[in-house]
Amino acid sequence: MAQLSVAVALLSALSVAGLGTGLSLLQNNEFMACLRTRLLFGMSLVLFLTCAGLSVLSIITRALDFRLTARKVRKDRSPTYQRALTIWRITSKQYGSLTWLFFWLSVTSFVGAGVLLAFSVGSVYGPKLWSGSAA
Repeated sequence: MAQLSVAVALLSALSVAGLGTGLSLLQNNEFMACLRTRLLFGMSLVLFLTCAGLSVLSIITRALDFRLTARKVRKDRSPTYQRALTIWRITSKQYGSLTWLFFWLSVTSFVGAGVLLAFSVGSVYGPKLWSGSAA
């Protein structure tokens, strides 16, 4: 259980770092990209933001899953326990499934964002690196 929490926190931190990197490149006057590269670069920023949002949703659904699981244990121990075993009509098992869905979507968006950012940066700075190394 702890590994999922660490993975979600890592994805969240790396996506915010990627977003920060992208925003700092936007302020750099030397980062001049063609239209296609700018579109891919913009898509990478959106995907980094999406990854961070999905990570937050994953954390929220995980917390609700834990809360409902604790309620179920209390109800099993005490037949007089009256709290509902759903929150917003969603069961613990469904929250667990949502947690994993949000996690895998955040992994996918992070990988996509990383690839698009690497391609964008490589297409802008790659020619400068190659021309500089040949001289």
